[in-house]
Amino acid sequence: MSKKIFAAYAVAVAAAVAFFWTISSDLIVKAQPTVSLPFATVTPVTASSVQIIGANPSRRGLQICYPAVAGSVTIAPAPITPVSLTTGIPVTMTATPSTPICFSPPTLTASGTSGGVGAAWNAIGSGAGPFNVTVLEY
Repeated sequence: MSKKIFAAYAVAVAAAVAFFWTISSDLIVKAQPTVSLPFATVTPVTASSVQIIGANPSRRGLQICYPAVAGSVTIAPAPITPVSLTTGIPVTMTATPSTPICFSPPTLTASGTSGGVGAAWNAIGSGAGPFNVTVLEY
């Protein structure tokens, strides 16, 4: 192979490498940010106790939000079965609130051994239901 052909070949290879190096940075799939986005569940709650969210030991955060209507919802972590306004954590609203009403149980500790976040949660309503309870889990 002559020196001119070798030089032309080397320049062509270098140009191809530079070209593919430049466009490959746009083709590489970027990692998703590890942001704790909530997973939402909406459960209608009536005068009978119902599970509003199942147990999840890996859950790191939980928020239970009540509907903006007059009435009451009582919640409790499993295995407690809530009884309207007596057993559990009752939230009673006599009018439409101007801000969301949400309950957040204690978060897990670093060891993951305490807090009510990973438990299943049950609810019961009273008044003119059903009430749509929104649960946000992180």
